[in-house]
Amino acid sequence: ARRSGKRRVAQKYVKTEQSKYSGKYALTELLVCGECGTQYRRVTWSRGGKKRIVWRCISRLEYGTQFCHNSPTIQEEKLHSAIVTALNKYAANREELCGSAYDLIKLAQGGEIEDKSVSILSLKHKLENINRKQAKLLDIVLEDMENEALVAELKKVKEEKQQLQEWIKTLENEGVYNANKQSRMKEVKEWLDEQEGGFREYDDVITRKMIERIEVVDAETIKVKIRDVEVEIEQKLV
Repeated sequence: ARRSGKRRVAQKYVKTEQSKYSGKYALTELLVCGECGTQYRRVTWSRGGKKRIVWRCISRLEYGTQFCHNSPTIQEEKLHSAIVTALNKYAANREELCGSAYDLIKLAQGGEIEDKSVSILSLKHKLENINRKQAKLLDIVLEDMENEALVAELKKVKEEKQQLQEWIKTLENEGVYNANKQSRMKEVKEWLDEQEGGFREYDDVITRKMIERIEVVDAETIKVKIRDVEVEIEQKLV
């Protein structure tokens, strides 16, 4: 019951990919609790006539310690500063951090990436042969429905055909995804190359452009996951 309730908390605040770019604050969709996985919410605290902006785990705000026990409250100023520092680390050392990911961009610019369409075409050619084989077998089976060996062979051909179709679909989807990913990486790389002196202050637009996810590890640490590359930067809140 506790686990199902916890899932409901997380699901309640899941939004579409498009909403990530239309919300008022970029961190509303990017900042998550490292303990329970729930998103954080921007909260204004007023004490002694002074206002302070902080970010709190939504589960803690709405359910107390029922599902999330130790998630910290994060001051917005410190959070923004840590994000800027993490982005500057990435911008300064991105080729070293990304490794093979940027090698792919260089290959793409030189047109040297292996064309997966070749393997897709060969699979489609094999699929055509299987279709012809299936049609012939079906004609024979219709004339001899009691032949168990033929029926078994037809079933085997049908299964092989289904596997090929799924394989082709997977390769086609991967091709589109990889092409889009490389295009985004190339665009971001060119954009970062134009930034002189790094990032000086926090900006929601830059955060949306550069960051996929920010995890609150504890009261002093966040992990910043950079978009489109396997790079995660651990950053202290100071």
